[in-house]
Amino acid sequence: MFKNTCLVALLLMAITLASCGDDKKTVAKAETKPIAEQILITDFEDPSLQINIFSGPQSKIDAKISSEKVKNGKAAARVEHNTKDWSGAVVVPPAEKKDWTGMKTFRMWVFGSNSKSQLNIDIPDAKKEFFRYSYVDDFEGWKELVIPLSDFKSRTDWQPSDASINKKMDFPIQEIQFCTSGFGKGVHYFDDIIIDSK
Repeated sequence: MFKNTCLVALLLMAITLASCGDDKKTVAKAETKPIAEQILITDFEDPSLQINIFSGPQSKIDAKISSEKVKNGKAAARVEHNTKDWSGAVVVPPAEKKDWTGMKTFRMWVFGSNSKSQLNIDIPDAKKEFFRYSYVDDFEGWKELVIPLSDFKSRTDWQPSDASINKKMDFPIQEIQFCTSGFGKGVHYFDDIIIDSK
């Protein structure tokens, strides 16, 4: 009798555990819905667009809207630099184009001169943390850079002292430093900066 009671108890326990296991189903994380299918940050067609620049004490840089070399439309950005410490060209998107929630890809056309210099794209996020993607100017003519936003990495060489570092790009972003350099010189052209949901 005692053995039968134990067997019944064990059987009930097994059934209970099995039913508990069924309840613990893996819940798939909901994918964040993109704020738009595509966001055109700038096509450099607006002559009033302000391209800001910055440079170290040993460097020189100039950036302007130009019709010299254009991928689409009638204008592109022309950046000429001679960098020995640091320099960069900056576009500040309007407020309605700073929220990239659910977006996946950064696109930008670049006219290469095969200068072999390394160029960077730096994006400071809502918490002033800087994210960087680097590439080498090892091509000639127009080339579209198609960069997953996940390939922008939190900078380990420098961050502002008041940045909140969590290695996650928080929106809205502040600006796009679309051409930064630590060394080298050359003339570079840029067109159609787009954020894509695909």
